[in-house]
Amino acid sequence: MFTFPRALRRSAAAALGAALLLAATACGDDSPSADGPGPVDDAYTAKAADLVEKGTGGLLYFEGAEADLTLDKIKKYQDWSGPTESAKPVAGARLSIIVCKIGTSCEEVGRKAAAIAQQIGWSAEVIDGQGTPEGFQKAFATAAARKPSAVITVAIPENQAADGIRELQQSKIPVVGVSAIKEGGSVGFDANVSSRETFQSVLQVTQAIAESKGAAKAVFLWDVGYPHLVEALDTSRRVFAACTGCQVLEVRERTLAQAGDPIEMQNITTSLIQKYGNDLQYIFTPYGNGVESVIAALQAAGRTDVKVLSKNAEPERLGSVAKGDQFADFGAVRGWNAYAAIDQVVRLLAGQPALPDAEQGIPATIFRQSNAPDDGKVDWNSYVDFAERYTRMWSAAK
Repeated sequence: MFTFPRALRRSAAAALGAALLLAATACGDDSPSADGPGPVDDAYTAKAADLVEKGTGGLLYFEGAEADLTLDKIKKYQDWSGPTESAKPVAGARLSIIVCKIGTSCEEVGRKAAAIAQQIGWSAEVIDGQGTPEGFQKAFATAAARKPSAVITVAIPENQAADGIRELQQSKIPVVGVSAIKEGGSVGFDANVSSRETFQSVLQVTQAIAESKGAAKAVFLWDVGYPHLVEALDTSRRVFAACTGCQVLEVRERTLAQAGDPIEMQNITTSLIQKYGNDLQYIFTPYGNGVESVIAALQAAGRTDVKVLSKNAEPERLGSVAKGDQFADFGAVRGWNAYAAIDQVVRLLAGQPALPDAEQGIPATIFRQSNAPDDGKVDWNSYVDFAERYTRMWSAAK
């Protein structure tokens, strides 16, 4: 979801390494065993292995609601899975794009959406949400004062921006939420765009099921402060639970602020090593923030056997996968969600209904050491030319 500057995440790693090595190795091997069933090489494990094989270097997609995902609903991507018809962009629209925090992956999506808006003759500004509910409220007030044609938000929950959403909607200004789910409150976004974070989380556990041959023991080191990440946790846990030989050791909750603190993340990781010893095999994480510190703690403790998985295909994390430090990463096609967000605005400003999430069609892929780029850079258009598809669709609209 977010990416903090690299220097902050690296600053404490070396300083804490020696102390962590002593503490973790002293306690790690003496923890009680939580032995579970051995490998279960059944049809479920075979299905997971098949999906991992198809998704490593290829694309996977699903049909239906993301929260209802099962392994049987995931398919190999064959052809264009996004929309084929839309509306004609109105002339002269002005957008305000509120991103969760400048300097993060949210900003990347927001800047991309602004560039797309300019390509179709619109103007757009990016506003910093500052990463807090107070910052979100201030950003919404700024947007409302500028009276845009529409507003796009990136990774801002409905419940933390309800007043701002209400004010804009009362002024007939539609609001599109990217990386946000419908929360069922009295106020909500006019349209949503999924960044497929639930799908990517399901692929994390699928990878662990396949690699362990149905005997994975894992910790979810998770952020539950965002509804779309709670959905991702609940869905991936359900998929993981269907693996009869797999075991969730714990869901260890931590916040975004903790993820940005290298010492805090290394302390959390060390406590997991001490608690579970050799039973700790996999660590699932909701985004790239803090993963570098998790890996540093594992390395300091001599526990490079523990496999760390993350998602969102952030360049720094892909570089870590290529080096072999991080086990795997997962990414929905980056940039597609920005086009999908602009398309939702196109439809709403033309008086058409928003496109349901299930019809947005954004696929995802798996990165392992065998296919992760050393520099972390991915040419997403080489997977599928989504930009050309959207541009052609808008041009053809009457």
